[in-house]
Amino acid sequence: MPYLQILNDRQLDLIKGLDFLGGEVYLAGGTGLALQLGHRTSLDFDFYSKIRFDPQLLAASFQEKSKDLKINSIVKDTLILTVDGVSFSLFYYPYKMIGKKVKVESINVASIQDIAAMKLVAVAMRGKRRDFIDIYYLLKKYSLKDLLGFVKTKYPSFEEMMVLKGLIYFEDAEDEDLARGIKVLAKHFSWEDAKKKILQEVKRYQLAIIRK
Repeated sequence: MPYLQILNDRQLDLIKGLDFLGGEVYLAGGTGLALQLGHRTSLDFDFYSKIRFDPQLLAASFQEKSKDLKINSIVKDTLILTVDGVSFSLFYYPYKMIGKKVKVESINVASIQDIAAMKLVAVAMRGKRRDFIDIYYLLKKYSLKDLLGFVKTKYPSFEEMMVLKGLIYFEDAEDEDLARGIKVLAKHFSWEDAKKKILQEVKRYQLAIIRK
């Protein structure tokens, strides 16, 4: 069962009417993960398509359905909108799916395994605090070895060392503005505990490699 309570009313209304996006389009990112883990709220809808799409045509479809639409960017393979106050983005993303998509209301949501791989790559490229929070909760479900395995399966050429370095680099996340309204729903969550857990898991993984 999806954790629909992580959405506000406008977000929930939006995902109920997105069937026109088609079966090759899926939600990922923090919202896609939170719908499956229920660990935090999320503001942005980050969608991806395995096939190329016409952003102008899709924007027109949104205009027919929404009374409050702001077009932020329309370029090849990319559509970024604000729909009824909700941030929506759609990107062409040809990488293979490694898990089964989940149906939530009118949309497809990427598997936890796929989103986990995407999150680790995001952190390798300089992660935001919410990415580290997501990884902290993923580590409650999977080992770091499992998570790195998802990365290797989805992105065979991606270097593991880049992910490990990114996982212990919190500097940018420390300086991040947290006024965007994202809320961790667990009562006893601590940012310091999250960092400590991630550092411990990276150290444990590296020691296991050395001992082989």
